[in-house]
Amino acid sequence: MKISFLIHTVYGIGGTIKTTLNLAEELVDRHEVEIVSVFRHREIPLFRIDPRIAVLPLVDTDPASMGNELEHPLQRLPSQCLPTAEARFKEYSKLSDQRVREHYATSDADVVIGTRPGLVAYVAQFAPAGAVLIGQEHMTHNHHKQALRSQLYEHLAALDAFVTVSEGDAAVYREKMPLPATRVLSIPNSVPEPPVAPSDGSGTTVVAAGRLAPEKQYNVLVDAFAEVAAERPDWTLRIYGGGSERPKLRERIEARGLHNQVHLMGPHSPIEPEWAKGAIAVSTSRHESFGMTLVEAMRCGLPVVSTDCDYGPREIIEDGVDGLLVPVGDSTAVAAALLKLIRDEELRHRMSAAALANARRFDPRQVTEQYEQLFTALRPQAASRAGRPPFAPEADCVVRPDGELTVTLVPGPKYPEGEEGPRLLCSRADDRADQRSYPFDADGVAVVPAGEEFAEGVWDFYAEAAGSGRRVRIAARSVDQRGPLRPGGNGEGVRNQVAYRLKDKGFLTMRSWNRPVHAEAGDIGVDGTQLTLSGRLMGAATLAGDPVLLLRRRGGTSEELAFPAGREGTDGFRVAFPAAGPAARLLTRNDYWDLWLRYAPQERPVKIGRILDDVVDKKAVYSCPPALVRKKRPWGALRKAVRKVRGRPQQWVRVRPYYTVSNDLALTVADVQP
Repeated sequence: MKISFLIHTVYGIGGTIKTTLNLAEELVDRHEVEIVSVFRHREIPLFRIDPRIAVLPLVDTDPASMGNELEHPLQRLPSQCLPTAEARFKEYSKLSDQRVREHYATSDADVVIGTRPGLVAYVAQFAPAGAVLIGQEHMTHNHHKQALRSQLYEHLAALDAFVTVSEGDAAVYREKMPLPATRVLSIPNSVPEPPVAPSDGSGTTVVAAGRLAPEKQYNVLVDAFAEVAAERPDWTLRIYGGGSERPKLRERIEARGLHNQVHLMGPHSPIEPEWAKGAIAVSTSRHESFGMTLVEAMRCGLPVVSTDCDYGPREIIEDGVDGLLVPVGDSTAVAAALLKLIRDEELRHRMSAAALANARRFDPRQVTEQYEQLFTALRPQAASRAGRPPFAPEADCVVRPDGELTVTLVPGPKYPEGEEGPRLLCSRADDRADQRSYPFDADGVAVVPAGEEFAEGVWDFYAEAAGSGRRVRIAARSVDQRGPLRPGGNGEGVRNQVAYRLKDKGFLTMRSWNRPVHAEAGDIGVDGTQLTLSGRLMGAATLAGDPVLLLRRRGGTSEELAFPAGREGTDGFRVAFPAAGPAARLLTRNDYWDLWLRYAPQERPVKIGRILDDVVDKKAVYSCPPALVRKKRPWGALRKAVRKVRGRPQQWVRVRPYYTVSNDLALTVADVQP
C-alpha cells in the first residue's frame, strides 16, 4: 500500500512529529510511505528521517530560503477550508489550501492520515475518493474548544476511522460525537527500543521530562521534592525540557532551598541516555492525552510515579506493578510515592523489571500491526466510494403555517425498490450527542413535526446515508421562513426555530430558542444621553409589581446597576435610564454590560433579547445610534483648561446598545474622541 501522512511540519520538534516518524519508519519496511509537510520552515528536519520515506513540503516558509513564499499573494489570504477555531488557523492560507488540494488531486495513495484537527479537515475534503481516510487525535476531545469540536464534526463524519491515543478519550468521542460511519478507536503511540542499556537502578536521581508549561505542574513536583529532600538529601531531581515556566520554577526551587537538589537541565535530544541515568521517573501533569515520556522512561527501565490524570497514565502504568499512580495536584502524595520507592530498593528493582517488560507493548512493530489491520479492514469500504458520484444532498426547506418544518431533497431521490432511503439528521452544534432523526419518504421529503422541541442553540442538518450511516451536510437551495412565530400562550415557554442558509458555505441550519420565560425587546431609543427601551414579558410568568432593568457588567465582576421600569398593559414594560451610569464606571477601553429584567421580586431575572422574528444574526442587522457622555474626572475644570490651551479635544464615552451573537441585548461602553 501507499500511505500518505499529512502533517503541519516535519521540520520541527515535537510529539506529533516524533510519533509520526516512528510509525512511518516501521511502515516503510513493507509499504510505500510519504510524509506531506504543509510547511517547511527550515532547510533540514531536526529529526533524522529514514531516506526511504518521501518527504514532500508544500509551502516554503523558511525566511532564510531564497524561494520562500511568505510574500506570495495567496499566502496573505486566510484559509477557506480549515476550521476557523483550529489553534493554528492563522498559519494556514489560500496557498496552503491550493497546495494540499493539488497534491491529492493526482495522488495514488491508498491511505491518507491527517495528524491534527485542521489537517483532518483537509483529508476529508481533498484526499482521493478511493483512499482510506484516517484522522489522528494527539490531544483529547476535552482539550479542544467547543467551537472546534463543532466545526470538526462534518469532517470526522467523512472519515473511515478516527484514532485517539487512549481508550478513555475514544470513549468520550463515541459518547459526545456519535459517528456511525466512522470507526472511532484507540491505538497508542509507539516508542522504539532505546539505543542505550536500561538503567541499573543504582543511582539516586529522579528524572522528569517535558515542556515547562503550566499543565505539566512542575510546581507540584518541586513542592513534593522538598519533602523528599528533607528525608533523603542525597537524592536529586533533574527536570529536562524548556518552556515559559522556567523562570517561575527557578524562583520556586531557590525559595525552597533546593538549588543543590533540583536542577533544570534544559531540552535534550535524544532523551534516552538521560532517562538511563535515573533510578525513578516522575510526572505531575494535569492532563496527558497519552504520556510519551512515561513510556520512554519505562523502556529505559525506570519505575514511574505519575498523577492519575486523563487519560494516558492509567492506561500505561499498572499501579503497584510497574509504577505508582497518585492524585492530580497532590504534592504530598507525589512525595510519599517517591519516598516509597527510594526507601525500598527491592521494590524499585522489581518495578523496574516490570516496566521494561510491560512497555514492550508500545514497540513500533506492535503498534504498526494495529494500524495495518485497520487499513486492511477499511479498504473495501473506501474502495466502494471510488467511481461513485459523491453524496452531496441539496434541499428546499419550508416552515408550514402550523410550525411544521419540511425538508425536500432536490432533485427527488430515486431508490431501487425495497432499498431504504437516507434520513434527515439534526445535530446540535454545541452538543453533538443531542440529535434528532427523521426519515425521507419516497419523494425525498422529511418532516419535523410542529410540536418538536429543540434545545436552544444552533442545529446543523445532515443527510445520513442508508446502510453506511455516512453523514453529509445538506446544502440549502432555498429556505422559506414565512411560517408563524410561536411565542407561547399562558403558562407555556417561548420557542422559535428559524431555519436558514449559512451565508459562507450554503448549508441548511436552524437556530432554536427555547426559554420558559423571556423578555422580548421592542423599540430602543437614544435621546442625548438618555436611553429608552420597551418590551414584553412572555412565557410561563407574569409581571408582579413594578419591573426593574438590571445592567450587569460582563467579565467576572458582580457589578450591577438597577433602574425602575414602568408597566405597559398586562405584560409590557418601558424604562428610561441614563447612559452616564455605565459610562462613569468604565474600567477598560471597552466594557460590556448585559441587560436583564427583574419581573417579580422573588423570581430570578431574565435576559432581555429579541428572538421572535426571522433574523438569525441581529448583531449585523439591527444597529442603534450611540449616546455620547462627557468623561468626568477629578480636577475636571483644570483639565479642560489645559486641553483648551494645548488644543486637545474633550474626551467622551460612547454607550451603544447592540445585540449579541445569541440575540440578547447588551451595551458596549468605550472611550472615543468626537
